[in-house]
Amino acid sequence: MKDKTGLDLPEGYFWYDKSIIKAFDSDGNVHKCYRLKVNDDLTMSYSRPKGYDNESNFELINWQQLVEMNKEDILQKESDALQMIKEKMEKYKEYKPLIPTSTGKDSTVTLHLVRQVLPDAEALFNNTTLDCADTYRMAKKIPNCRMLNPKEGFYQYIKDQNIIFNRISRGCCRIFKVGEMVNQLDHDTKYLMFMGMRNQESSTRSGYEDEWVNTAEWGDTKWQGILPIRTWSELDVWLYIFLRDIEVNEKYKKGYSRCGCAIACPYYGKSTWVLDKYWYPIMRKRWEDILREDFISNKKWIIMNCTIEEYINQAWNGGSFRAEPTQEVIDEFAEYNGLNVGDTKVARQYFNKYCSECTTGKDKEGNPKPTRIKSKEVLAMNLKFHGREIDKFLCKKCFMKLYEMDEAGWKRYVASFKREHCALFDVYED
Repeated sequence: MKDKTGLDLPEGYFWYDKSIIKAFDSDGNVHKCYRLKVNDDLTMSYSRPKGYDNESNFELINWQQLVEMNKEDILQKESDALQMIKEKMEKYKEYKPLIPTSTGKDSTVTLHLVRQVLPDAEALFNNTTLDCADTYRMAKKIPNCRMLNPKEGFYQYIKDQNIIFNRISRGCCRIFKVGEMVNQLDHDTKYLMFMGMRNQESSTRSGYEDEWVNTAEWGDTKWQGILPIRTWSELDVWLYIFLRDIEVNEKYKKGYSRCGCAIACPYYGKSTWVLDKYWYPIMRKRWEDILREDFISNKKWIIMNCTIEEYINQAWNGGSFRAEPTQEVIDEFAEYNGLNVGDTKVARQYFNKYCSECTTGKDKEGNPKPTRIKSKEVLAMNLKFHGREIDKFLCKKCFMKLYEMDEAGWKRYVASFKREHCALFDVYED
């Protein structure tokens, strides 16, 4: 199988894990064969990892051979999981079993296990409105699976709220998965929810026990969570899928490690975005157009210190991209906002401004940290009152204190400058 990087890899022997292509030898040892690098423009290259073991020095084995090597252990894990399901059903016999599924590998395995004990147990798929066709096809194949549809889809929601969820400001799962489940399911019904969460997935989940309740988000419900595969590793899950020949979401066969929301999940990174551009170009372009509009309309040059393309390909999912803007960033900002391109002195006035009077917390060395001014309107007021040549700025609170101005007075000034079509407020208009 030869891909665009030039690698020629036989199918059924290799897998991709955290930028490394790996394989097993006949003794069950893992070998790191190639390292893939995703560049800032979402092109790819590969190299040999440090300490690389040439494949000629070991005998590769395929997945079916690996399953046979580990069959006894896999069957024991299956037996333990089935026993747990039976015990929890007996303990919570007044509860109605329910199996939430995302069509990902973990929830798919959990569904398979539970239905060996309870063939008619109801499954539940939360429609985020952001999944790809492969995921919807998989969900529709599941017998006795209820689909929960939100009143407002993802794209309409972020448009109405003028928000881009990212890894710092998350909310997608809370609103479109857990949120819809809490809104639409009966709080008074006692549900026994069999869920595919595993300890290995994250530090947060590492401490979960067999029984788990989402106290933060389930609210006043009478629901009880059960985690049949919480101690399984990712490899255990895949070996079990191969052993029992369980159908999986087609996204895995396209190189994805997860099957959650397509395109816009802030937990994804550049390697996933490469796959998105290749497999789901229409969805990816729609998301890029949304990011471009968000960047331009919210003047994010002065917040993120990056260009539009850097925002789309790297920076949209959280944090300031760089400490200081490059000349390219300044020139692009000037071009889009009617300023003189190349006039560094004027254009740079719009970036990285801090209040000269007050501080907010402390930096890593324990020194007072000046309050950064991110509001476009506050920057415009400073430049309007004090001139474009100023080198000291005030936050809104300090500015209003200096001019003995209340909120109503502030709004009157801003409205007046906008009516006059002041160029500063055209640039900074929120």
